[in-house]
Amino acid sequence: MRLLCILILSLWLSACATTAQRSAISAQHRQAAQKLLASHATIDAIEQMRLVMTGNPNIEDALLYADLLESRNDYKGALKFYKKAYKYSADEAQKQTLIYRLALLEATDFDNLKAAKKLAELLPPLDSRYLDLQSLLLFKQGEFKQALEKSQRALSNAQNSEEKGWAYFHMSQIYYELRIERDTFRSLFEATNNGRGHSLVARITEYWESKRHEPFPKD
Repeated sequence: MRLLCILILSLWLSACATTAQRSAISAQHRQAAQKLLASHATIDAIEQMRLVMTGNPNIEDALLYADLLESRNDYKGALKFYKKAYKYSADEAQKQTLIYRLALLEATDFDNLKAAKKLAELLPPLDSRYLDLQSLLLFKQGEFKQALEKSQRALSNAQNSEEKGWAYFHMSQIYYELRIERDTFRSLFEATNNGRGHSLVARITEYWESKRHEPFPKD
């Protein structure tokens, strides 16, 4: 019995040591990633975050890594890690952020409107992100006027700059389809001023570059 207790204790101590080592490794690479992001070295930061994810990551690590992958157009990689993030401990705000990001990706880059709609229903009905997703779904179905109304509501309910950034970005796309030039670029300007997330900034930049060199359609 005494031998069994010693064996169990040894295994437990070994497991604790391994967890501590993995946590230390993640902390080291997490810090390096933040420094690289501050100097706009995104590709190197992604590699550091990949190493974080092999250690002892948390929900914020998973959200950041997926966001960075998304900003580099690695949508399959981002989808994988957004889904993987469900296994990490998270508070309600983090869970809602994960749901929103995953729903955006499903609707925008995989055209999986059914999955996006199902995820959206998990968010509070007056939440800016829920309204923004409703706008996106309507936009994808060609219901531009209804989508605009949802985007305007999303903007009025936004709780922070990032939520405003997404609402303005989707509004700019809607105004473009409605052929309202002034509001298209005004909304895009506001999206740029408010956008904070890596994937949002990348999407705004890509959209701006795709439109600014061509005549605005008048049909």
